[in-house]
Amino acid sequence: MGVTPLEALPVVEVVERASQEVGVEGFDLIVVRGEESLRQVLGEFWTPESSGFHALHIALDRPTVIVRFEVPRDLMVASIYHELGHARLHGHRRYYEISVPQDVSLGEVASKILYLISIAVKDYEVSRFLTKRNLAHTQRPLLREMLPLERLPWEEIRRDRVACAIALAVQLKPIFFSLPLIGEDLVRELSGAPDEFLTWAFSAASRLGGDTIENVRYVARSFSQFLIEFTR
Repeated sequence: MGVTPLEALPVVEVVERASQEVGVEGFDLIVVRGEESLRQVLGEFWTPESSGFHALHIALDRPTVIVRFEVPRDLMVASIYHELGHARLHGHRRYYEISVPQDVSLGEVASKILYLISIAVKDYEVSRFLTKRNLAHTQRPLLREMLPLERLPWEEIRRDRVACAIALAVQLKPIFFSLPLIGEDLVRELSGAPDEFLTWAFSAASRLGGDTIENVRYVARSFSQFLIEFTR
């Protein structure tokens, strides 16, 4: 949308090459220019966080990769590999409709926290998958953008359980994204997250198996318990 076929051709060529390396087929590609076009394509799946992505994957009738035409090429290429990983691993609506486990206590922000956790878990799975396929190098531009984490006033934030839950869940995405690519020693060195949160995150990640939905539910339960201790 908002892009001519001739303009989109270089993007299509990158996607064709990357899809062969990632080992994914049977997906749709949409190239968009501008936030309004992105909003129209996403429809009910639009969230305020969507505008911050260079490319996205969403499972509609079949896996769909959406590429932002206006982003820098290095970030576009890295994001294409990442989103094709999602198409390979998470190409069904069920991975985007996970309900909050009944035994998770996160109050009125439970749905938002679960959304942030599910993004983090799925990103971990994609980075783990790309690493196993010797494609970790394709993610370097995204790593440079995500790390180090922003340093926040944690002693103040942890006094407000809701604000703390959101802040921690937001930081979980870059931590989980980075772990399979560069290892916990380097993530710990570069991070601005609390040490106890990093220790928890590394432990939680080490327990993630091959079932995405179970992984999300496990991390949500574990995060809920960590939050109780962290804000006590």
